[in-house]
Amino acid sequence: MSMSERIRFLVKRHPKSRQQIASDLYISADCLGNYITGRRCPDAAMVRKMAMYFQVSADYILCVVPALEDTFMLPTVEQEQGLLSLFRTMTPMQREIFLHSGYGIVNYVSIQQVLPVMEIPCEMEKEI
Repeated sequence: MSMSERIRFLVKRHPKSRQQIASDLYISADCLGNYITGRRCPDAAMVRKMAMYFQVSADYILCVVPALEDTFMLPTVEQEQGLLSLFRTMTPMQREIFLHSGYGIVNYVSIQQVLPVMEIPCEMEKEI
């Protein structure tokens, strides 16, 4: 996958329009279109700005690391909103366990290494 294809992938999956993305990056929509089609290559400062905007590494944009779709798909806005809704319904203890579990999954460590084993009172077992 080329740099222009990666930029196209990021723009396509972003919830904002191309015009808004270009505005947020302080470039014209035509300039963004040129990056997407490969007619122009972004300079180092723009690669950095795009990486921060799309929350990916500059190495991803520069094709140094594998393509995102080869490793994972970016979540949709609906998926993120669903996850946030679920999180908001949790008790404080459930939230803490959930966050530590996610940390363990992302960093490939067992949950016991991140969160000490806790005794859960009987009345709380029903909630979990």
